Amino acid sequence: MKLESSDRILDWNITGASICYLGLESIVYFIFTIGLEVLPPDKLTSVIMNWWRTPRDLKLNNSHSYLEPLLKSSCEGLTFAADEDIDVQAERHRVLSGSAGNSIIYLRNLRKVYPGGMNQGTKVAVHSLSFSVQEGECFGFLGTNGAGKTTTLSMLTGEEYPTDGTAYIFGNDICSQPKAARRHIGYCPQFDALLEFLTAREHLELYARIKGVPENMMKEVVIEKLVEFDLLKHADKPSFSLSGGNKRKLSVAIAMIGDPPIVILDEPSTGMDPIAKRFMWEVISQLSTRLGKTAVILTTHSMNEAQALCTRIGIMVGGQLRCIGSPQHLKTRYGNHLELEVKPTEVSSTELDKVCRSIQERLFEFRCHSRSILSDLEVCIGGTDSITLADESSAEISLTQEMIMMIGRWLGNEERIRALISCMHTNDGVFGEQLSEQLSRDGGIPLPIFSEWWLAKEKFSKIDSFILTSFPGATCQGCNGLSVKYQLLYGEDSSLADVFGHLERNRNQLGIAEYSISQSTLETIFNHFAANA
Repeated sequence: MKLESSDRILDWNITGASICYLGLESIVYFIFTIGLEVLPPDKLTSVIMNWWRTPRDLKLNNSHSYLEPLLKSSCEGLTFAADEDIDVQAERHRVLSGSAGNSIIYLRNLRKVYPGGMNQGTKVAVHSLSFSVQEGECFGFLGTNGAGKTTTLSMLTGEEYPTDGTAYIFGNDICSQPKAARRHIGYCPQFDALLEFLTAREHLELYARIKGVPENMMKEVVIEKLVEFDLLKHADKPSFSLSGGNKRKLSVAIAMIGDPPIVILDEPSTGMDPIAKRFMWEVISQLSTRLGKTAVILTTHSMNEAQALCTRIGIMVGGQLRCIGSPQHLKTRYGNHLELEVKPTEVSSTELDKVCRSIQERLFEFRCHSRSILSDLEVCIGGTDSITLADESSAEISLTQEMIMMIGRWLGNEERIRALISCMHTNDGVFGEQLSEQLSRDGGIPLPIFSEWWLAKEKFSKIDSFILTSFPGATCQGCNGLSVKYQLLYGEDSSLADVFGHLERNRNQLGIAEYSISQSTLETIFNHFAANA
């Protein structure tokens, strides 16, 4: 082993080379950081790529990978314009013609294209988006996962750079004036961007200083947000110890601190319980529509949230805006059907006794004329010849599978019995499932329970026949055993008053206890666009 060495610590082959490398690296990356802050991202990217590529690479890139996406994008733009919805076209014309100049934020043909890999084409994440948001408006940005909502918001906040087009925030171009545009925005990202060891109070103080809140007002502003979002009792807890709902509350509070005129909320109520969600809705509603000073852009997967908060909604599918308008406008235009829910009257004791006695009498007559099932009947009712079915109470009679099939033939609907026995009771609800399970488990069903099920099915069948006959094109959406839902076509030939009147005239005859008629829900309209993507 070598005990002594002539090399010193700072020699080149010990630490000297590494220290020099770190010093050079710090200078290069410092210059690179300054470049990112000063130069627009597109120019900086162009400078770096031109320096990096060889002439051969540039030639290949210009002849293939550069021209093809441009040609493809041009073709896509032409077909896209032809397929645009009339409301989307009107909004685009309003923005491009300059009529939306009084809007505090508007997008002009905003587009984002991601390059593909070696054997993949380009990915158009956001097509030419053009819409505006007014002061005091809550704009709902709806769409499926991967529709391009978050990418659009990332371009508005400066996290991503547009491939084409631009957006203006208080007249500031997000491409040429990104810093000036970002000063007006409060942003709550889809995933909580919190520092785990900072408390809720420290988070708000940090972002208040970043947003320029004066020091003498700092404490008052922070306390106000903690109280507003019900976080005062969690003010001094580190963020990693907060629940998911409280983390979302803190993220929204950070977005709103400093009272920015534009607040962008990317799925703000994710992970919240119903009470906290309602509380959040109240805060957002007060911020935008009630005070009328702040514009809110909200993305959500909850149609109830969109209905409760948004004054205008745009549904985005595949990077393309498919419809835009107020919630009522979307329902009126795209809701081509009515939702009808009908609940029949309950089975009365008189009806039940009548059916039970009728089945008893038929079983007694059959017993007297058929010896083939005598043993089964004796087992069901006690097994003695001295006691007849007419003497037994209906509660003591248990119907086997063979007897139920026979009763189905007597009552004229054997198919309904087969469906029950073979577990094909998709529209029977919980009651039908319980009967089927009891029949397979115990080998029989008490006569009163079977009779009640039969009478309920008769009521639903009568209503179903009436609805399908009276309203052409109506479809049954399912039955839970207590009520049944239908979709009725809604057009010029029928009105809401006609449907109400027709049902009300036949209500007593059909045995309808309650019914409700409503327009198509936002969820139905959203599912329609998502399914036709």
